[in-house]
Amino acid sequence: MKKANTIKEIYNIFDPQQYLNSTTKDYYVNVYQDFTDDLSSRLELSDTQETIFVAGQSGNGKSSALQLFATRYPDLSELYDIKVLNARDIFDRSNIDIADVLLMMAFTIIEDNESFKEEFFSLLEDMRKQKLKELETIKENTTLDLKSENGSINSGFGINLGILKIGADFKDLFKVDNQDKTTIRELVTLEKKDFIQKVNEIIRKYTSDILKDKKRLLLIIDDIEKIRDSDGIFTQEINTILQIECSKIITMPIHLKRGKTFAGYDTKEISFKLKTKDGTTIEKNIDLLKEIINARLGSIDIIDEDAKKEIVLKSGGNLRQLIKLVKESALVSHKNKVSITSLYDVEQALFTLKRDYSSATTEIKEFLDYIKEHKNPENYENDTLEKLKVATNESLIFAYFNGEIWYDLNPIISDN
Repeated sequence: MKKANTIKEIYNIFDPQQYLNSTTKDYYVNVYQDFTDDLSSRLELSDTQETIFVAGQSGNGKSSALQLFATRYPDLSELYDIKVLNARDIFDRSNIDIADVLLMMAFTIIEDNESFKEEFFSLLEDMRKQKLKELETIKENTTLDLKSENGSINSGFGINLGILKIGADFKDLFKVDNQDKTTIRELVTLEKKDFIQKVNEIIRKYTSDILKDKKRLLLIIDDIEKIRDSDGIFTQEINTILQIECSKIITMPIHLKRGKTFAGYDTKEISFKLKTKDGTTIEKNIDLLKEIINARLGSIDIIDEDAKKEIVLKSGGNLRQLIKLVKESALVSHKNKVSITSLYDVEQALFTLKRDYSSATTEIKEFLDYIKEHKNPENYENDTLEKLKVATNESLIFAYFNGEIWYDLNPIISDN
């Protein structure tokens, strides 16, 4: 695995938009050893279909931990066929529907087996033909009663199932908002109960024919919470997802953790903190984040030690922000025409990033001031939850867990 020995290489290797996977595992430092050990043990011991929700802040490193879950726990692969659904790679980030999730859960499980893919596509095609037949029958029987005031026909059915094309580009349908995507959504929504039943039949057949009942399915569903307006998936439709018959690990929005929706569900909280709620510094965690930086460096001296410490402290324990700070500091180093990143470069990068946050902080300044003083919101009413959602999604505040949940301002903006 190539490591950085120049400022240019630092800039390219430290990419905050890419989570680690099997090809970049040499960069990985397991800061969540206890958490992943716990997940593995629960799944090893379980004789039932486990569904475990993982609540954590965007950018805290949970995606990389889950991407490498099977790699780091090879014994688990003896018990489970592990599939990963990366929502941000599949779905339109501005738009998601429960039908999308159900379809891609099913497709992710069977996509590597051609015969099961054909069966899955046949299922959708049969549903389309059946629904068209039903709609045509209803339309014929009600045409005379459905005339508008000007005499034109208004059947009342807006669904268009006639142009659906299913094939090798199935995944691509969910990256753009097109007619085929809309058609599939409508189809599954109209026949949701029947669709879930038939998907479960395919899963049972996959388990018996392919896995020979020697393994169970484990589906890791990651990053749905990063899609805009996805809260409804976790509030209104969570029971729908649970009906798919396989074990599941599902990441969820941190601001919904205290909501009534998740009372009674197995929800694990994940965060990485550099200090306790009362402000006591956790030195071993600071050292761990330095290890994350050094793991990507061929020459660890290419970033000064005091620069590394400042990057770690200003990251707030958020791993994406840590990586971003290294990258932006390298950019400043390049502008300053130096070959080693110094504390001065880091401070200049922090000034630019702080300016980028200024407009967002102004809009909810009173809320942020309250969090800074009390470490928690005043209440969990709808208006406050919406501010909490904005603040966590925009990384204005970070969520931490220490027996209880508490919040603190992103260190980049706290001086403001």
